[in-house]
Amino acid sequence: MSADCGAKSTLLDDLAAALVLLDTEDPRSLRDLLGLLDKVSAQGVGAAPAVAEARSAATALLGGSVSDPEVELRRLNGAVAALHESGQGSSGPPYVWADEELMREFVTNQRGSLQELEGELLALEKGSLEAPAAVRRRIHGLKGEAGVVGLDALADVYHAIEDLLATDDLMARVGTLLQVRDWLEKAVETFGAGGKPEPSAQETAHAVRAAAARAPESAPESAPVAPPAPAPAASAERGLVVAPGESVERDADTVALYADFLHEADDGLARVDQLLIDAEKEAPDLETANVLFRVFHSIKGVSGFLECRAITSLAHATENVLNQIRKGNLELKGGTLDLIFNATEAMRRMLTGVKAAVEGGIALPEAGPQLDGLLADLKEAGAGRPIPGEPVPHVAAGAKLGEILTQPPINVPAEVIQLALEKQQQTGRRLGEELVAQGVAPKEIAHGLRAQAGSAAVAKIQETIKVDVSRIDQLVEIVGELVVVESMVVNAPEIAALTGTRIRNYLNQLHKITRDAQDIGMRMRMVPVRGVFQKMARMVRDLSHKSGKTVQIELSGEGTEMDRSMVEQVADPLVHMIRNAVDHGIEAPEDRERAGKDRVGVIRLRAFHEGDHIVIEIADDGKGLDQDAILRKAVAQGLVREGESLSDAEIHQLIFLPGFSTAKQVTEISGRGVGMDVVKRNLEAMRGRIIIETTLGQGTTFKLLLPLTLAIIDGMLVRCGEERYLIPTLSILESVKPSREMLVTFAERGECINVRGEILPLMRLDRLFGIDGAIADPSQGLVVLLEAMGRTAGLLVDQVVSQQKVVIKSMGSDMQEVRFVSGAAILSDGTVGLILNAEQLVYSDDRGRQRVSAVA
Repeated sequence: MSADCGAKSTLLDDLAAALVLLDTEDPRSLRDLLGLLDKVSAQGVGAAPAVAEARSAATALLGGSVSDPEVELRRLNGAVAALHESGQGSSGPPYVWADEELMREFVTNQRGSLQELEGELLALEKGSLEAPAAVRRRIHGLKGEAGVVGLDALADVYHAIEDLLATDDLMARVGTLLQVRDWLEKAVETFGAGGKPEPSAQETAHAVRAAAARAPESAPESAPVAPPAPAPAASAERGLVVAPGESVERDADTVALYADFLHEADDGLARVDQLLIDAEKEAPDLETANVLFRVFHSIKGVSGFLECRAITSLAHATENVLNQIRKGNLELKGGTLDLIFNATEAMRRMLTGVKAAVEGGIALPEAGPQLDGLLADLKEAGAGRPIPGEPVPHVAAGAKLGEILTQPPINVPAEVIQLALEKQQQTGRRLGEELVAQGVAPKEIAHGLRAQAGSAAVAKIQETIKVDVSRIDQLVEIVGELVVVESMVVNAPEIAALTGTRIRNYLNQLHKITRDAQDIGMRMRMVPVRGVFQKMARMVRDLSHKSGKTVQIELSGEGTEMDRSMVEQVADPLVHMIRNAVDHGIEAPEDRERAGKDRVGVIRLRAFHEGDHIVIEIADDGKGLDQDAILRKAVAQGLVREGESLSDAEIHQLIFLPGFSTAKQVTEISGRGVGMDVVKRNLEAMRGRIIIETTLGQGTTFKLLLPLTLAIIDGMLVRCGEERYLIPTLSILESVKPSREMLVTFAERGECINVRGEILPLMRLDRLFGIDGAIADPSQGLVVLLEAMGRTAGLLVDQVVSQQKVVIKSMGSDMQEVRFVSGAAILSDGTVGLILNAEQLVYSDDRGRQRVSAVA
């Protein structure tokens, strides 16, 4: 960046800071802002119309003749945001100072929060009492994040949304809010990539404010005009209308905003304390200064919005010091470190004062004279001039704070310590807070805390790091190879011959460590299904409006975790099934009333773990599947012979055939006969299966059974002749030892087995794969009962060897279409075992009459 660009960027930063600290009733503050705008105009920074707009708003505020200062202040905010965006030029990204890592973190956080926002908006539309406050807190937090990375134009959009949320009849405005949320989702990704969204942030903010000015579309025409809302307490405090200590009324939403701010600020200051203590022990890096800067920058932005002016001033002054450290003009040690410690302690005391004021229903406290000295030191350091430090006592490990403070060079009188300890017993507050109340200087307390923290091991704050998904995939693959090799080593004949206790213990320990590594690797890939579920909730809302039906969705188990790749794959099946449930399953409101049901249809989407697999259920209280209509349609399309007897489960499976549909007409939502076959294909790719439960007139439940992960399969190893195969345990119902009486043969159906009165087809694995030396008499072998897509069949094998968890291996492009085989795995003895495709086996028409070459 050139010096000229740097100067312009600094000027824009100064303008933003002046706007944050602006007091619209202080003429000097407004004149300073106008002076900065003159400099912006003289240096040609930003678009001239934006400068003119900002000057017009500031001049109007200075004149004092405006009827609503808040309107002019919003106009000023929007103009300055436009200046920031236009001042960046077309060659760079549309934000002010954020580094690449911070921008990545911003995009990630916004992406997750916007997903949560979608669910909160849907809850708002349903009339949730907690939703309005939750949405306001969410928007406020998102606005603060945008401000931290310098995306002022985006922050202005969030500000416009806050204006919209302050209007009447929020439930009727959910449609608008959802549309803006969709724009925000795309805009954040665009900003993160260094681009500018279309439509622009300014256009979107203008559109949102225009929507806020209009009455909601669903509001009744005869609704009375609401009286003007009383001015919020924050505005009164900002204008110093009420003196500190006087009563101030705050609504529940405002109190909730303060609570969130205090909680987030406290968390941030705890992080600051930890980093400063670490900096005392070893030289900090640039990232430490960046993290400290972000904490105070966030506090400054939110406190400015909440009109906590003393906190805003302190955060801004501290931020300037940290910026000098980031530039390399100051070092985070000695007096500078003391100064940040003091600022942190002072900030914490001020936050306590804000909390007391909010809880007590009184005006926020003003900054006392004790803050003047600290602000003067911060201003000095903020100009790049080092501050001399003071000596810190060396104390024994485990020394108490009171003991440290009585030692040189701090020398707090012992009676003061004793009095503070007695007060602490009564109030439950921290000793440092009581000492401040007794007149002990914050710097002395900070020195004592630093000495105490440095005398013992400091617990590390739990941290998270971001890792490329490809690295996790590579780690999981390597761990999988380790599992295979470990199994081969343990089962090697040379090792099996060793009987010593020591080698057995070593092998057991190796096995445990390997399995732990495998479990950790798998859990690293696990993510909750919440994101997909929330997308389904939004889709139900939109489809409900399109279809003219009243449908609501109930979610449960959103925190259930599954493999990341599976979460992505399961989205498409859920989309098709939810669309069908709305279009075909849920009846029109009038039809539901005639059937004695509530006019509002319900779709329940839930996820949970069951054994070694994950279950996702999609249930509706609609009309259920009409099995007779399905069968008639299947016969008409030539899929089933006239008079052929099918079980309920087999009839249900007909809906998964390509092109099959019982819809009387094609709608925008469904009815073309595509979709459910996609569901089936995706489930097959995930080695899952589907169970359908339906009652005519009452509803339908689709139950998806999925493995925990796609990388590892839990299988039953069976032997047939000299060959061994793996059958996924998810497809196995049971294994039976058949007697001769259980075996029957029919002219058309061939060999069957009678299991507790149910006649099931019997397949011989040796005939399917042309295996020599297999058991010919079924009564001498074992029958494994397989279930897939609603049909059950028996598979004759010689022996069930063991149950194994194995890593799935690709068979290569030349063997992708091998019938009855879905993959391969390396077995514990190092040989390759083929994984059988249970669905192809169960739905095989020949059941042994056709031989295939697939011998392992």
